[in-house]
Amino acid sequence: MDFANLKLSRKPNQFLMAPPGLCQMAQPHADSPVFPMTPAELMQRVDALARGEDRVSAAKKAPDGLSATYVARSKVFRFPDIIDISAQPHEDGGATLAIYSRARYGVRDFGVNRARIEDWISRLK
Repeated sequence: MDFANLKLSRKPNQFLMAPPGLCQMAQPHADSPVFPMTPAELMQRVDALARGEDRVSAAKKAPDGLSATYVARSKVFRFPDIIDISAQPHEDGGATLAIYSRARYGVRDFGVNRARIEDWISRLK
């Protein structure tokens, strides 16, 4: 996922959290916090958290281990949400995340993508 050139759709079934200034073509819905660890350590924690979730599977991981794509499926109909995550070094030390979660089908997601990412960030803190 190229977060610098990401363009959001008009659909409300998506949520983007990123550090300020990373996304040149999109306005994130929220700024990502800074975590007191390296990007590699942060991504390892994210991966463990994501893989521990019900109905979430890893789709691909970058060779450097600093970004990954996950698929979360809805409980009843098993509709897929795609979650792209990239760990970034922060200019003041530590690491931050860029996360783009969106429904693959439909228009509305009833806030599921936002709630998922806010929950994951809360648990990572």
